[in-house]
Amino acid sequence: MEELAIKGGKPVRETVLHFVPLEADMTEEEINAVLEVYRSRKLSQLVSEKINEFEEAFAKYYGVEYAIAVNSGTAALHVALAAAGIGPANDVILPPYTFMATANAILHQSSVLNFADVNPKTYNLDPSDMEKRITKKTKAVIPVHMLGQSADMDAIMEVARRHNLVVVEDSAQANGATYKGRKVGTFGDLGCFSFYLNKHMTTGGEGGMIITHDEKLAKRVRSIANHCRVDVSPYPNVPAHNVYWGIGYNYRMTAPQAAMGLVQLRRLDSFIEKRRRNAEYLTRHLKEIEGIEPPYIRNDVKHVYWAYGALVIQERVGISRDSFAEALLAEGIHAEGYCPIPVHLQDAIKNKVGYGDTHFPFDNPLHGEKVSHHRGLCPNAEKLSSQDLLLPVYQSLTEKDLKDVVVALKKVAENVSKLK
Repeated sequence: MEELAIKGGKPVRETVLHFVPLEADMTEEEINAVLEVYRSRKLSQLVSEKINEFEEAFAKYYGVEYAIAVNSGTAALHVALAAAGIGPANDVILPPYTFMATANAILHQSSVLNFADVNPKTYNLDPSDMEKRITKKTKAVIPVHMLGQSADMDAIMEVARRHNLVVVEDSAQANGATYKGRKVGTFGDLGCFSFYLNKHMTTGGEGGMIITHDEKLAKRVRSIANHCRVDVSPYPNVPAHNVYWGIGYNYRMTAPQAAMGLVQLRRLDSFIEKRRRNAEYLTRHLKEIEGIEPPYIRNDVKHVYWAYGALVIQERVGISRDSFAEALLAEGIHAEGYCPIPVHLQDAIKNKVGYGDTHFPFDNPLHGEKVSHHRGLCPNAEKLSSQDLLLPVYQSLTEKDLKDVVVALKKVAENVSKLK
């Protein structure tokens, strides 16, 4: 057998292939669209129509009445919760297998984190465990569509409606995904998206969007993201932009971002189809490797593969996920666990690092319930965090890139005895 690179052998590839793209997949069309805005010198949302155009196009793509562009996916989550009236007297249910932004958005509203476990097959929020975690103070739930596969939205919405919970869908990794033929982000009260560089489409490195069917929520979102300015001034001699009704933020998207987003949105479906074909290729070959399991895909969803979430089953492979990933990296394939520390076990949360030198909102007299974030709270997520292995699947990969991934996986798997 060929010697492993980590043991001094020749790597499968010399340049490292990362599990998410480090460069935007863009053409001259995006560049020209952005340059056109710069030449107009109208760069702000307050003077350019580009943001309105992007919002209208995004709303049409999702079949909703309202879309509000913001400057990041994190901002989208935060302003959605703020618009829904979530505050310090409330807790919000979320899965611990997610990006820290999901938790941060809740903390930004001084609300309490209420973690519910995930389905070990889909990596998404488990509706039955979600229901068990509901307290008298629970006001909202954030289902996260992990890695591009929809959560079980029928079950989640049924529980949420019975308990009168606001549903904010975190669709940052699932732009264009569907559940039973309907696009994610359209089931809950609000849907949130990210246009960060490594997402399915980008608006120039950062960006986000909130969608909703609810006119009142849409107006609140738009206002909160723009300093809580009012639409109509109640004062005869004071213009509306000088009147503020509440605590607001500057989460506005810029015109150059929107210009790029318009072009990228037109290319989104082709990006998704390429990712799906790449995923099918990996799945065919992973089935030949003992102990490396391809992702489980529900038969009622369209998975859009932000990343390819395989599993390393240590008992069958013979080494841990981390050891396997280290050997892969030496071969030129960067693959890693998405959430090696589940969010509920992160130092910031375990140590209750709050505002100023306080433990607020973790210790929260307005909420009044004692909350503990400890190991064993969400066993499925904790186990998954030691098994998952994210592999590259994005649309700009070449046929050689995909072959290199498979060759490296097989090479490491066939030489596991040398790594023990």
